[in-house]
Amino acid sequence: MADRAPNPVYSSYVLVLLLAAYTFNWMDRYVLVILIEPIKADLHLSDTVVGLIGGFAFALIYSVAGIPIARWADRGSRRSIMAAGVALWSAMTFYSGLARTAGQLLLARLGVALGESACSPTAHSLISDYFPTRRRATALSVYQLGITVGIALGLSLGGWANARYGWRFAFMIVGLPGLILAAVIRLTVREPIRGQSEGTPVDTAQLSLRDALSVLLSRKSFLAYALALGLCSFSDTAFEMWSPAYLMRVFNLGSDVVGSRTGALEAISGILGTLTGGLLADRLGSRDPRWYLWSPVVSVAALVPSVFLFLTASVHWVFVFYFLAMFAAASYMGPVIGLTQRLMPVRMRALAASIQFLILNLLGPGAGVSFVGILNDQLASRYGVLAIRYSMLASLIAAGAGVLLFLYAARRLPADILLSQNVAMKSNPIVLG
Repeated sequence: MADRAPNPVYSSYVLVLLLAAYTFNWMDRYVLVILIEPIKADLHLSDTVVGLIGGFAFALIYSVAGIPIARWADRGSRRSIMAAGVALWSAMTFYSGLARTAGQLLLARLGVALGESACSPTAHSLISDYFPTRRRATALSVYQLGITVGIALGLSLGGWANARYGWRFAFMIVGLPGLILAAVIRLTVREPIRGQSEGTPVDTAQLSLRDALSVLLSRKSFLAYALALGLCSFSDTAFEMWSPAYLMRVFNLGSDVVGSRTGALEAISGILGTLTGGLLADRLGSRDPRWYLWSPVVSVAALVPSVFLFLTASVHWVFVFYFLAMFAAASYMGPVIGLTQRLMPVRMRALAASIQFLILNLLGPGAGVSFVGILNDQLASRYGVLAIRYSMLASLIAAGAGVLLFLYAARRLPADILLSQNVAMKSNPIVLG
C-alpha cells in the first residue's frame, strides 16, 4: 500500500539508498576501465573488442531494455524493480571475474547492462515523488553523485585488487555488496503515491505507449537537449573510459597508481562538480528555467579545453587537467535530468528518463567508447602508443555539437513548460499535500 507524503527524514533515507545503488551501478561498470590492460593481455583482445564489450554492446542492452522496464516502473512497484536490478547487475559483475573467453566476458557485461537498465529511470521517478520541484534538481544531483563515487571506487578498488590479486578478484570484490543492498531496498523502501510532492494539480492518468510517445515528440526542447546530452556524453565518456589506459600507455604508470590517483581526483572533483551544478541550476532556474540548460553549456565549454590540455600535458600537470575535466563533466547532467522530471506527466517520468538514457548511452558509452577503441587500432600502426591521444582528441567534436543543441533547446523551453502546465490543468487533477 502506498503511503502519503513521507517526512523529510525518510525521504533523505530513501535518497541515500538510491545513491548507494547508483554508486554500485557505476562501480560495477567502471571497474572494467581500470582492468582493460590486464584483460587485454590475459584474453588476447584488441582495443576494438574491448570498446565494443564495454561500449556499444553494453549500451545497446542497457538502453533498449530500459524502455520496457521504465514502462513497468510507471505502472508497477518501483522499489521491487530497483531491488531486482541491483541484485542482477551485482551477480553478473561477480560472474565477470569467472570469464575465460571474450564471449563469456561479453555475456557477463550484458547481464550487468540489463540489471543496470532498471536503475536510473526508476530512481528518478521515486525521487520526483519524494522531493518537491524546488528541491528536485538538488536531490537528483545528490543521486548523480553515485556516478562520481562509483567511478572513484571502481578505479581505486579495481586498481588495488588487480595489482595484488588479479583482475578476476577485482570483479568479484565489487560485485558482492550490491546483493546486500538489494535486500535492504526491497525491505525498507515504501512505494510513494505518484505526484505527491508536486503541491499543484497533476495528471496521474495512465498513458498508452502511443500517447506517451506523442507527448515526448511534442516537447521540442526535450528532443534537442536529450540529443545534446548524448553528444556531450560521447566526448565525456570516451575521456572517462580511456584516460586510465592513456596514462598507463603514454606514461608507463601501473594500474594501482593510476587507479588510486584518478579515483581520488574523481571523488573530489565529481562531488564538487555535481553539487555545484545542481545547486546553481536550482538557484538560477527558480528565476529563469532556461538556466537548467544554460548551466550545462558553461560546463561543457569548460570540459573541452580541459580534456585537450590533459592530452597534451606532461606527467607533472596531467592530473591537474584530469581534475578540471572531471569537475566539468560532473556538473552538467543533474540539471538536465531534473528538467525532464519537470516537463513530463507523472505517469511517464520513468519512460521519459529511459528515452533520455537510451540516447545518452547509445551516443556516450556506446558510440563514444567504441569510437575511440576502433580509432586506436586504426591509428596504432602510425602513432604507436600515442594513437589513443589522437582518438580521444577527435571525440571532442561531438561536445561542440552538443553545446549548440543545448542553446537551441533553451530557446524552446519556455513554450514547452507552458504546454506542460496547460495540459496538467485541463486533465482530471488531484492535489496532494
